[in-house]
Amino acid sequence: MGLRLIWCLAFAALFGCNRPADYALVGSAYVPATQGDIEIEKIDKGQILINITLDHLPPPERVEPGLTHYVVWFTSIGELPVRQQALDYDAEAQVGGASIPTSLRELEVQITAERGEAPDTPSGLLVASQTIREK
Repeated sequence: MGLRLIWCLAFAALFGCNRPADYALVGSAYVPATQGDIEIEKIDKGQILINITLDHLPPPERVEPGLTHYVVWFTSIGELPVRQQALDYDAEAQVGGASIPTSLRELEVQITAERGEAPDTPSGLLVASQTIREK
């Protein structure tokens, strides 16, 4: 199923009318080898789709014992972080990804390592982050 999603996203990026924007993701000190990107796809006038991919992402328990998930947070300007979802993570391939629709146009995307898939607030274990500004 993951390969099908990647193929569909690649097809849409190549042949869709709204080419995605790219933002780089670089791993933090907790996961320095991790890298990836964020692609933004305009899905209608009010919403964009934020597609996150991370490579060389070690299993969460290797970042710190007891961690089980990577979680995506969106923070709009002047607001507190809002949990979006846990990354879809493949431990064998060490890749993670998520596709999240939002109406936000200016936000910070953060991925944190967590002890569960639905924490109320982000841990201090920041894996990667990027500021998004779309028109």
